[in-house]
Amino acid sequence: MVHEASDIKLNQPNYVVYSQTNHRDKNEDSFQIFALTPVLGQKPVTIMAVADGMGGHAYGEYVSEQTLRKLSLSLFEQLTIELSLNRGCPEDKQITLDNFSQVLLKAVEQANAYVRKMVEANKWGKAGSTVLVTAIVGNVAVSVNLGDSPLFHYQASSGKLTKVTQEHTVADVLLRAGMITQEMARSHEGRNRLEFYVGCPQFPPNLAVQQVSLTPGDLLLLCTDGISGSLLLEEIQSILGGDRTSLALKAESLIQAAQTAGETDNQTLILWKVVSC
Repeated sequence: MVHEASDIKLNQPNYVVYSQTNHRDKNEDSFQIFALTPVLGQKPVTIMAVADGMGGHAYGEYVSEQTLRKLSLSLFEQLTIELSLNRGCPEDKQITLDNFSQVLLKAVEQANAYVRKMVEANKWGKAGSTVLVTAIVGNVAVSVNLGDSPLFHYQASSGKLTKVTQEHTVADVLLRAGMITQEMARSHEGRNRLEFYVGCPQFPPNLAVQQVSLTPGDLLLLCTDGISGSLLLEEIQSILGGDRTSLALKAESLIQAAQTAGETDNQTLILWKVVSC
């Protein structure tokens, strides 16, 4: 189920989800968590995703919701229908890391094409959305993203936080090219301008797929830029690694810290704790 609403809080034993309007008129963020069992007898694959309708553009909230709808339909088609239709349960159809990356890439590409056609057909101008999708496959998190909704991995054993994904803003492109520094990127005029996003005219070539090994106690943070845009990596690490043991308290602290830093955008996060692998 795709969730898009003004203020939502979900608190489960190994994950929490917060999505709120903050100081905007409406919430253009969407999120989704579900599980698929590709083949009978195989361990379910957990899918988590967030999408941020492009701020200031028409129909942003609808586009972010439709992005996740198309994404999830593509994943269901690839991971369940194609593997089971008239095939029974053959061992050679077990989904592995080797082909899971291609599954996620195809789903994001199909979502991009679908949204692009929808925007063009309705003459919605530059309406679009970011997307971040992460799948838990055994002890590995596999992720693909378009835009500036990031994935962070907190390693419990070392207390270190890593930003897993690469963002597709103009500022980040310049940063990766070595043309500006990290400090310059935070205030660069292109920090909020997306080079690639869901609904963009040209799907990016060689879109990166990220894989992260997980161990029990690790945390995964999926969020929109209403959380990450105003906080330094060190600030997020301090909150996730603090004395607060409750996932809900960590999530609330992230939201409050971003607001204290002046964030006014919609805020959505999924904070997932690895219980077992």
